[in-house]
Amino acid sequence: MTKCIKKSYDVSFKLQVLSDYYLSGKSKNFTCRKWGISFPALLEWLAIWPVEEKDLPLLDEIMSRYRMEAENKGKSEEQILKEHIAALERSLQMERMRCRALEKVIEIAEREEGISILKKDGVKQ
Repeated sequence: MTKCIKKSYDVSFKLQVLSDYYLSGKSKNFTCRKWGISFPALLEWLAIWPVEEKDLPLLDEIMSRYRMEAENKGKSEEQILKEHIAALERSLQMERMRCRALEKVIEIAEREEGISILKKDGVKQ
């Protein structure tokens, strides 16, 4: 008689499998075979970390929130808030750089094409 040994997976692996499942649109069976996990395990993970169809465009944000929740177990609320503030500051810095890069692209395009891409203040439509 063989004993059934339940495998243990870390949270990041589980969320990676779920991300793949949601993004690929493949069946649960296909996902189980691809990742080498059992069907009941996938069903359990889907119940723990559900994502509705309307939320699929926000999948990365949802999965990162789930990862953060799993990582924050056992931490004080103050620690969690400090880490969240640091993450938000990094995000803000990246968005500022992105905005500056887009402004530069527009500036270069306007100069090379000789046309105004951005509307100027006071222009009536």
